[in-house]
Amino acid sequence: MRAVRRADKGHQVAFAEATSREAADRIRNRDVLVSERRPLGEGEYWPDQLVGLDVRPGGGRVTGVVGGPAQARLTIKRGDVAFEVPFVEALVPVVDVEGGYLEVVEIDGLTESTA
Repeated sequence: MRAVRRADKGHQVAFAEATSREAADRIRNRDVLVSERRPLGEGEYWPDQLVGLDVRPGGGRVTGVVGGPAQARLTIKRGDVAFEVPFVEALVPVVDVEGGYLEVVEIDGLTESTA
């Protein structure tokens, strides 16, 4: 992969091997499989590491990660209620992938349903 950028309907990716428009058109809308991931820095996580983590305090489970222009948001389900929390250190100060949980700061209105 040569370059990637966010676009209106997803991402635009440039591959070094696709040197012409015709070559790029042949791979348009195809799934991309990555054989290895880049090393993560301190405080970085892959979405699949976060999905399934228990939420403390208050209970619940992370059911998804939604990308955003400023930061990702965690989708959390607590009982029959689903809500999103910006994935920033001020609101999610502890992530313990090995321990299977993360902590969300309880703020009035934050953990209410988005539906």
